[in-house]
Amino acid sequence: MKRFLEDKRMSQLILHNNGFFETAGQVSLKEGIKAQTQESLEKIDELLKLLGATKDNLSRIQIWLNDINDFEAMNEVYELWLKDSFKPVRACVGATLVKGYLVEIQAFGLLNLN
Repeated sequence: MKRFLEDKRMSQLILHNNGFFETAGQVSLKEGIKAQTQESLEKIDELLKLLGATKDNLSRIQIWLNDINDFEAMNEVYELWLKDSFKPVRACVGATLVKGYLVEIQAFGLLNLN
């Protein structure tokens, strides 16, 4: 197993020996749900680059919304992000987030190790 961007609390990304990878939940403190969604997805893009992966390697996305009424606005940004990629399975739930976060996004996927 390989850990990326590890600090005293967590790693931002873990790559398992079988090629499965998972990110920590990505968040932003920008103003508004669309800006926070965009920055969180950009952070996932940066983590994928560390693996030499793309959005097409994603198998699952987990999204937490502080206010479920932000669902449509979040989806506008999310759908553009995946516009030209394979679509992973996804779960999206309402949850109480901390520190002013409106959305948290976690990604899972698989690298082709051949």
